[in-house]
Amino acid sequence: MKKKLNPSVEAASNSTDSKGSAQVKSGVALRESEELFHSLCDSAPIGIFRADSEGNNIYCSPGWEIITGMSASEGMGKGWIKGIHPDDLEEHWKVWNDAVTARHIYSHEHRRLTPQGKTIWVRTLANPLKSPDGKISGYVGTMEDITELRQARQDMLKNQKIESLGVLAGGIAHDFNNILTIILGNVSLARLQLHDPEKVTKRLEEAENATARAKDLAQQLLTFARGGEPVKKIIDLRNLLMKAARFALRGSNVRGEFALADDLWPVVADEGQLAQVIQNLVLNAVQVMPEGGTVTISAENAGPPQGGKRFVKISVADTGAGISENHLQRIFDPYFTTKQQGSGLGLATCYSIIRKHGGKIRATSTLGKGSTFHISLPATEHESLTVPNSRTKSSQGGGRVLVMDDEEDIRDVTQAILEEAGYTVESVANGSEAIDLYLQRKEQGTPFSAVILDLTIPGGVGGKEVIEKLRSFDPDLKAIVSSGYSTDPIMANYRDYGFSAVLSKPYRTQEMIEILRELLME
Repeated sequence: MKKKLNPSVEAASNSTDSKGSAQVKSGVALRESEELFHSLCDSAPIGIFRADSEGNNIYCSPGWEIITGMSASEGMGKGWIKGIHPDDLEEHWKVWNDAVTARHIYSHEHRRLTPQGKTIWVRTLANPLKSPDGKISGYVGTMEDITELRQARQDMLKNQKIESLGVLAGGIAHDFNNILTIILGNVSLARLQLHDPEKVTKRLEEAENATARAKDLAQQLLTFARGGEPVKKIIDLRNLLMKAARFALRGSNVRGEFALADDLWPVVADEGQLAQVIQNLVLNAVQVMPEGGTVTISAENAGPPQGGKRFVKISVADTGAGISENHLQRIFDPYFTTKQQGSGLGLATCYSIIRKHGGKIRATSTLGKGSTFHISLPATEHESLTVPNSRTKSSQGGGRVLVMDDEEDIRDVTQAILEEAGYTVESVANGSEAIDLYLQRKEQGTPFSAVILDLTIPGGVGGKEVIEKLRSFDPDLKAIVSSGYSTDPIMANYRDYGFSAVLSKPYRTQEMIEILRELLME
């Protein structure tokens, strides 16, 4: 008969057997887990790595080896760094250090150079592992070859740009063709109506107005595409808002209302660009109210805030159908439009102009009730505007003027205009001729009172070089810079380059005459 064990001994024996069994099972589970881990890592189409808290690799998967072209042993420690493209190394460390400091996941796309001479793009993710006390004990990460994905992405963006440019070119061509039709039509009619001077004058005025529209359209395109600096001066904002809005409302069935403070602070701005913003916003309001409605233009002083800066707040509100939340987030994006006809350039241009003036623009909307565009512009510290002297309104001038332009037709028409206004004019085609003629007339005792210099002379000496040379001989020179490249920094900061005034092409006859006369009366 088998001897019966003491109950306590029997319990201890069972406990030992149970622990042993649990340890065996735990060991089996650990081996199975390790085998599963290695199986997953070995078969994964992406690279997997493990690093310590200092970023030293302590494990690299076969997938990692395939992608990088390096062996696991080569990638250990800091060996993985050798494969990063030299041009991307600085950006990599910046992103890595930011992630370490913030204790966040590292995520970055960069190029790698493989030992076989290939350049590939990879996306690397490294997730920090934290110990129970919250410290980062290491990183586990993945690496994916995205070379083909990047190429596909670039091809898609290229196609989108080409498509967007096609839409833009179509819209611009449409507008320019309309304007050219107006110009050609009025000029042709003027030739047929030479017997009636009054009709000829009217036709020429219409052609001139259409040309001004073409200038505005070209400026709108350049402002957006090139991001040109505004040519600033102190302007009467109240007057500008009223004129620009009324111009945009002409011929529409939309009523314009104004709520403009009488004591608006002046702003330093490019008058043409700011008028373009208001016209674009009012035209948008007109287009969203085809059955008629009301657009309200408001403006008031704001501040000074805590920073001490003064601002003028402007708003353009319509009573249209409103803008959906999805569209509201994209309305300032280039080429985005909900119109059947349109380039999607108007609001993007508005955004660019206001930003260049140091201001902000945003939109709010309620479906079924309308939309409002809010603009804030820095106000100047000057309390009042300088009113031009009435002497500048005279129609006749006097003095000798030198005109430099590489276009013969421009030289001819400019000379004819100034001679009609009472000036003695000589013209040259390039900077070298301008310098020689200026010095020659000075030595002869018949110096020029002013010069008008074209900024860009293809293949020759342009206005910037000429003004530097002439200033060395004549520090009191009166010089006007003229150019069709209104986005050139010199046009915005002409005084910094030695010029006295600026004249953007194309310009009206009266504009050129008044600028020249004001300059010579200083």
